[in-house]
Amino acid sequence: MGFNNGFRADTQLKTQLRVDPRLVLNGQLLELNWIELRNFIETELVENPALEWLNEESDCVPIESILKKVAPVELKPSSEDREFQRSVSLDCAEADWLDFAGTGNTLEAHLEAQLHVRLEPHQRPVGAFLIGSLDSRGYLDTPIEEIALEQNVSLEEAEAVLSILHTCEPAGIGAQNLRECLLIQLRGASELEGKLAHAIVKNHFEDLVDRNTRALARRYKVLPDVIHHAFEIIQQCTPFPADGFERSALSAGTGTAVPIDLRIVRSEQGWSVELAGVDPRDLMISHAYRNQLTRLKRGSTDERRHLSTFVNRAKDFIDALEGRKRTLQRVGEYLIDRQLGFVTTGDYSFLKALTRRQMAKDLSLHESTISRATMGKHLQLANGEVVSFEVFFKPALRIQHMIAEILRTEDPDSRLSDEAIAAILAARGVHVARRTVNKYRDKTKLLSSRRRKSA
Repeated sequence: MGFNNGFRADTQLKTQLRVDPRLVLNGQLLELNWIELRNFIETELVENPALEWLNEESDCVPIESILKKVAPVELKPSSEDREFQRSVSLDCAEADWLDFAGTGNTLEAHLEAQLHVRLEPHQRPVGAFLIGSLDSRGYLDTPIEEIALEQNVSLEEAEAVLSILHTCEPAGIGAQNLRECLLIQLRGASELEGKLAHAIVKNHFEDLVDRNTRALARRYKVLPDVIHHAFEIIQQCTPFPADGFERSALSAGTGTAVPIDLRIVRSEQGWSVELAGVDPRDLMISHAYRNQLTRLKRGSTDERRHLSTFVNRAKDFIDALEGRKRTLQRVGEYLIDRQLGFVTTGDYSFLKALTRRQMAKDLSLHESTISRATMGKHLQLANGEVVSFEVFFKPALRIQHMIAEILRTEDPDSRLSDEAIAAILAARGVHVARRTVNKYRDKTKLLSSRRRKSA
């Protein structure tokens, strides 16, 4: 009977790819806009007790408290202060007079000031929602039924607020299309030609577009000269009520508010890049957790492991925020350096061809990093205009904006054809075919030269 006492040893080599969790966190934070980032931070503050706001640890006494102690009499409003007495509201105790402080010449501020005195308090949220739903032309693209559902009010109540908005300046604001915009501006006309212009737009808009003066003259039993006069009154109306106001943080053509992630600012000290949202310096690791971890260097292993996990997690989170800030600042500085003409003026003719790959190469970063840093984010230029980062990387958007700019400055008496627009673009260094101009014009809902002339 024999026994097998042999031994066999096997050695196997395995390669396993492990991704550093810190890299994953860096990528996650980088691709968030500042509103999403704020929500992410709030969640992290709830889940990680070792992460705290810096100002929560501050024991500084507010300046108001100091002044109340050292100069209580001087701070008390005097009964002889006429401006103070005038600003005290007897009818509306809850009114905040800071709401009436001077603002920029934005359409939103202009409309809010008008609606504040025309609407009842319970109607003001609906009015604010309507203002926020206007597109860049001043039109209301969202159906009023959806707005009523969104605001949890009746359809009649929403329509009543919309009717009040239609009485605001600029005339035609809140219309759902060009026809309604013209009708709002023409209503209330007292002279014969004005009433005729209103009737033509309301009942015979197609004849207006085709400038069918003979048919209209026969239908209304007037001379063709009267129809021509009515056409002139219509042409004096504004097709886009929002023109002439500063652009606010609105996404182009959608009318929905967008978060501004980056601001390019020019001051006496030069150019600078400002990031919106939470600054990494506003967060800190809890002193209590760090002190307890220091005391337990030789204590309980389980408790030390628990404290160390949360402290390291808080440190990695703050480091990831710092990395996001550095990357976005580098992107902003790069645009100042390479796209100075555009970020200064907002003129799309100054916009130079650029790709994310080229930016990544110039900044010595990975292309995916640039993609995460710019995708879905918006930039405020030095002139106050808000644009998507996509305008830097999509030539089609540049051409669309250039076409719109050309049409805004064309002679009303000599409308430009698509071929003429293509020639102007070629003179500016952008060579596109006539059919390309036609395609981009249709995408931006701009009328043809014939329809623009008759509108």
